[in-house]
Amino acid sequence: MRGFMVALAPALLMASCAATSTGPVAGFDGSWTISKRGVVATQPEALTRAATQEATAHCAVQGKRFRQIDLKESPPGLLAPRAETALTFVCE
Repeated sequence: MRGFMVALAPALLMASCAATSTGPVAGFDGSWTISKRGVVATQPEALTRAATQEATAHCAVQGKRFRQIDLKESPPGLLAPRAETALTFVCE
């Protein structure tokens, strides 16, 4: 049983630190939003790059171009240990 717990510990640690993403979520005005939350010690710039790439790919599938509308970045801190990014965009 102890061996099982030792083997399981790294998997649980990695799962608890995994980055999360909402993927493109449609807005009421034709806009889209992608929200990303990073792992501990991730900077918001890395999350913004990933969100921008995902948004560009989303628009490219539709044969359109990505245009950023709004960007909110929150760095990690004492009260929020994970960085967050919310990218709002349209496909034109």
